[in-house]
Amino acid sequence: MSLNKKYANLPDLDLAPDVYETPDLTDGASTVPTTTIRTNSDSDDESNPDIDRNNLNTDEARLHFLRASGVSAREVDFSDTIATKRKAYKSRSGHRRRRHGDGTEEIGDISDSDADGQESFERKLARLRRETEELKAELQRREQTGQNDGRGNNDEDDYGDDGISELSKALDSIHYSSTRANATSDAVLSRKLAAAVNPSNDPNAIEKKNTSSPATLTAPSSSGLLEHAASFDTRLTMMEAALGISSGSNPFFAAKDAQPQLQPVLPALDHLTSQITALTGTLGGPTASYTAATTSTTTTAQLESLSSRIKRLTADAENLANARRRAGEVAARAPPDSPSAGGDASTSSGATEVNNTESITQREEQAAKIQALYATLPTIQSLHPLLPSVLERLRSLRAIHASAAEASETLDALEKDQAEMSKEIEQWREGLNIVEQKVRESEISMKKNIEYVGPWVEALEKRIG
Repeated sequence: MSLNKKYANLPDLDLAPDVYETPDLTDGASTVPTTTIRTNSDSDDESNPDIDRNNLNTDEARLHFLRASGVSAREVDFSDTIATKRKAYKSRSGHRRRRHGDGTEEIGDISDSDADGQESFERKLARLRRETEELKAELQRREQTGQNDGRGNNDEDDYGDDGISELSKALDSIHYSSTRANATSDAVLSRKLAAAVNPSNDPNAIEKKNTSSPATLTAPSSSGLLEHAASFDTRLTMMEAALGISSGSNPFFAAKDAQPQLQPVLPALDHLTSQITALTGTLGGPTASYTAATTSTTTTAQLESLSSRIKRLTADAENLANARRRAGEVAARAPPDSPSAGGDASTSSGATEVNNTESITQREEQAAKIQALYATLPTIQSLHPLLPSVLERLRSLRAIHASAAEASETLDALEKDQAEMSKEIEQWREGLNIVEQKVRESEISMKKNIEYVGPWVEALEKRIG
């Protein structure tokens, strides 16, 4: 009754019971399955030549259509997802053709292929061997026909030679990649020397050699080439050591071998440059500054200015010495002071003496400076080897001080950020405590509401049931 009350208001509802009816059986109807009765055909049908009565082989037919399709849908992903890599159809050819020299073609099958229709490794190797033999026979045949008919087509011969050389290089690379044990530098050098020793197989090159020189030249032995290569390697190593270049880039120089004790050229040039720089900076003053990035032109100009300044100082010293000598001679020739001398003469002589005294004082000061400079030259020469290292250390100390200042500033900023972060953490902790308290209060109120609303829900369910 409850069901009727529930669905009473629905339109087009048929509450009548379901009735299934079958047609009545008749006397003439039969339920026995019909059978086909095969009758013997007439002799006329059997003798008809247009009718093919050969049995059909289903396996051959299936294989025929598989070969004809040439498409494999194994492990193909037809989904629309972008997470996986798409796999497309695999198209394969069931037949492999091979053309013989007489113009006939041989068509193979896929009986030796794997499950995906791909050619197996053994089959590929056998096919390459067979095709290599056929290519060799074809080359011999062309050589014979070329010798009989005269000179052939040079372009075709060059193209064939290039193709053969490329094929040989490809096979060599496959062989060397398969044998990793021969991948060392010694093996590479041996292979290159062997390739250089082997005579060329080019018939044109052989004919050119025969026409150019009737006498046969014997190829040098591999041992001689190895000796030449070893001597060249030794000379190259000595040159690198002399230039101050590291021999780590040389694969034929063993690390355990003792390098020749030579004075490197490049470090020696750097040392001389640093010495000249120190001397120029000391003698030239602040105006003759020199940096590591100065070019050779600037260095030449500074040397010229330095030499001119030294010449000028030498000339000044000579003039000073001459002036001293003349002053001494004048002082020796001058008579003692006499009272009969006139006032004008005494005045002029006094002015001259004052001027001479000033010039002599200046020259004495210049001479003292020059003597002090010459006295400091040995000290400078004794200290100039240490000057580049001292300057480098001063630069590094300046960089260290700058980085230390930056580090202190960074540390202060980090401490400030840490203090702010600790304050924020305290605020977050207080906020979390408040949120937890509110959640507990809401849980308590929810439990009270459940206890209060539960009887109402039970009463409502009883009424509905």
